[in-house]
Amino acid sequence: MKAAIYCRLSKEDEDVEERGKESESIQNQKSMLIEYAIEKGYDIYHIYSDEDYSGIDRDRPAFNEMIDAASKRRFDIILAKTQSRFTRDMELVEKYLHGKFIEWGIRFIAVVDRVDTADAANKKSRQINGLVNEWYLEDLSNNVRSVLTHRRKEGKYIATFALYGYQKDPQDTSHLLIDPEAAEVVRRIFAMYLAGSGTTGIVRALNEDGIPSPTQYKHDHGFRYKRPERCKDEDIWSKATIYRMLKTRTYMGDLEQGRHKKISYKSKKTVWLPQEEWIVVPQTHEPIIDPETFARVQKLLGERARGGGDGTVNPLARKVFCGICGTSMEQTGSGYTSKAGRTNKYFRCRMSRRDKTRCTGQEYMPMDDLQGLVLERIRSHTTGLLNPKTVDTASFAARTQQRCKAKQTELDRLQSEIKRRRKAMQELYLDKSGGLISTGQFVQMNQAFLDDVEAMEKQCAKLEQEMGENVDAENQRQRLGERLRSMTELKTLNREIVSLLVEKIVVYPSEAAKATRKVEIMWKF
Repeated sequence: MKAAIYCRLSKEDEDVEERGKESESIQNQKSMLIEYAIEKGYDIYHIYSDEDYSGIDRDRPAFNEMIDAASKRRFDIILAKTQSRFTRDMELVEKYLHGKFIEWGIRFIAVVDRVDTADAANKKSRQINGLVNEWYLEDLSNNVRSVLTHRRKEGKYIATFALYGYQKDPQDTSHLLIDPEAAEVVRRIFAMYLAGSGTTGIVRALNEDGIPSPTQYKHDHGFRYKRPERCKDEDIWSKATIYRMLKTRTYMGDLEQGRHKKISYKSKKTVWLPQEEWIVVPQTHEPIIDPETFARVQKLLGERARGGGDGTVNPLARKVFCGICGTSMEQTGSGYTSKAGRTNKYFRCRMSRRDKTRCTGQEYMPMDDLQGLVLERIRSHTTGLLNPKTVDTASFAARTQQRCKAKQTELDRLQSEIKRRRKAMQELYLDKSGGLISTGQFVQMNQAFLDDVEAMEKQCAKLEQEMGENVDAENQRQRLGERLRSMTELKTLNREIVSLLVEKIVVYPSEAAKATRKVEIMWKF
């Protein structure tokens, strides 16, 4: 009779071995089963072996190869060390041990737990074994999930591979360090999006420049990354990859994990969790993107503006509305054609195609004209209302410097007083040692000194914090001044500035054929 030998080992089985039970190693299983086959006089047809596969997994390569050979009756017996080596899935126990194997004339023997399908009285034992094996795996899954959740909440990075842009700390694999090469690409992606490129434009630029995608980057750097079957095209950049990166808070130093979970320990399928259930631990590692830049990107993402054919997002996208019906005006290139043969771009009321009577004159608003008008008004408003030249910067700086100087003087006084108290405490101890004061007097006076020192140290910490805040406020004022200057000197319109300053643009039809249209801009300041 021909016998097929089946061996399997996974992480949960290695844990059993480590706890001191019998060895479950692949080599141990093979030796035992070969010896058993020789003892029984069976010819060995083939040895099938699956390593790093769970007993609940139905996609085991060697397992499925063996089942296919069994269905073709290539052998008569399947030998396994235990029933759990064959499967921990009760459904598969019933399907094969009590169904298909009987139909195919295949006998199954598990040597250690004495399972033998040739013994009809052994069926209940096989079913009980199947249930126990499945319960074990379910309990193990729950325990592992609980441990991983706890580690996430502690701010430990638990994924097998570091997030693109980072690398695992060699001293602590649960901590992330910046990967300089990949981090530059991450910064470029955020910068391009802020500059007005859509996800399509970013993908096109990265692929044209030959920048390896996150998946390809892992392979290029020697990581044994197994690409999921559903992600066959991850060697190149995709819009989904860019969008995920732009939304990931981990890039600003907050560790974001637990965004999805498996629906069951029996299935590989995962589901996304609501955002309020994600586990986010602030400031666990060095950020690649500063919080201000990240917030600006999220604001632009929230507007859900779509890019044009060239991969860029129009600065006025989702900001322009019809003054008659209130409908958002769409971007179109199907307007008039210039003498150079180039099709110009326009904003058009969506309803004008359906209700020409109501929205007459709203069919086309030249895009360049509207952008130029908005740019002119932004410069005018920022110059008149937010002109940094009107701010008394010298006076502001002088007041800030005066406050810092006063606090530094107080800080120096307190630190000097703390030193004096500590010296007095030393002298007090010498007086006690020399018998000049009693132990009770020493304890009482020493405690008073300690209380004074503690109170003064708290005052010092508060002053240092306030001085740091003053410096930060000055830095913020300088950044604001620089930003305002950039607005007053703005040469071209960009989406970030429009998103920051403009709430809504309402375009009304012209009263005469060549009359200028009325445009109303609603500001955010």
